[in-house]
Amino acid sequence: MRPRLLLALCLALCASIPASGQSAEEPVVAFANGTTLSLVTSSGLVNQEIRLEHPVYDFALSKDRRLLVAASPDTPNGGNLSLIDLRSHTQTRMTNGHLYFRHLNKGETEVYADLQFSPDGKKVVFGIHGNTNDDGNDAEENSGPFAIYDIASHKIRVLKSTEKIDGQGACSEWNPMWSPDGKWILFNCEDGAFITDARGTSLRDLKLGTDREALTAAVSWVGNGCVLYVQSHTDASNLNQRRDGIRLFNLHKSDSQISPGLPVLPKESLAGLRESSDEAAIMQSGSGVAVETRGKVWTFPEIEYEFDGYRSRRAPAAHIIGGWRPSSIPPGCE
Repeated sequence: MRPRLLLALCLALCASIPASGQSAEEPVVAFANGTTLSLVTSSGLVNQEIRLEHPVYDFALSKDRRLLVAASPDTPNGGNLSLIDLRSHTQTRMTNGHLYFRHLNKGETEVYADLQFSPDGKKVVFGIHGNTNDDGNDAEENSGPFAIYDIASHKIRVLKSTEKIDGQGACSEWNPMWSPDGKWILFNCEDGAFITDARGTSLRDLKLGTDREALTAAVSWVGNGCVLYVQSHTDASNLNQRRDGIRLFNLHKSDSQISPGLPVLPKESLAGLRESSDEAAIMQSGSGVAVETRGKVWTFPEIEYEFDGYRSRRAPAAHIIGGWRPSSIPPGCE
């Protein structure tokens, strides 16, 4: 059975529901577990819940927690986007296909995922992906640029800087992260970690990897001047032995150093670290996702979807919603 579209989702969406024992602490991470979106403080308290009618493929929550963008689970690579006002319970369909892929073969569709609100809550960046109606999707078929949705005008603008990576086409881009000042967007793809300006006019290859340590993934902005990333190295003499470490890349000096460590560190291999702040971390593995704060760890198995007769599995959506505290930002990263 094909999952129902998200437009069936949220006029029955409950308002944000404070959990019992609500704390004055601000939430630092949010995760979707079935039809509940939970907001969690650094001490591990679920202090707010948002009830959904159906599970979502991905989501983004504005900093003031008044707006939610949700991607419907239409395909194994995402679906259409809806903007939901959590105060009025009204929703707006954001996408309707064919923003970028003008010529699609039979059985192919254009879908959307990888969402994040800008710090001022006025824009949403999201990824555009291709999807084939079978189980043969790969990174090349899913490749596509980022676009930005303007909340006030309801207009969408494709970021031209992300259409061609390293002189080639768009890569399989994921996990866009706005800088705290809203001027830049950091993202990953199979070709490395990159930064584009929010207008989509320039692109910077961070070149975080080396010949010996090629596996890298950016996981966070640290202030406006530094990027936190995970670097993995496989021992040539023992391909099953991988060494992972967290490093801090200074954008002003174009150099990196071993991070002194995070207050919150995942319990598993750092190679699965997807997002991080100084108070929370999100890990993904082959079996699901783990969300960790100072006070608690949640683990969720992959979700199985069925699409037009074939099945697909993916980790539940989870995102950092609180940035780094000023007191935790190292000198030179402000």
